[in-house]
Amino acid sequence: PARRASDPAKSAAFAHAGVSAADATGLRCELDEDGGRWVYEIEFRAGGVEYEYEIAAADGTVLKAEQDR
Repeated sequence: PARRASDPAKSAAFAHAGVSAADATGLRCELDEDGGRWVYEIEFRAGGVEYEYEIAAADGTVLKAEQDR
């Protein structure tokens, strides 16, 4: 169930990054509590760029987005 729940969060991160799931490598997705709010911490690489996201578990809102080349 937790894995299926993370699918919308992963999709939100990929859409925000403009990356397809097929192009992402090293995917890590972890559910964590942050200040009383549940968030998915998602990290992946694509096209030589490392992406880090925090996505609200409740509604899929992108809370944090970082890129590192």
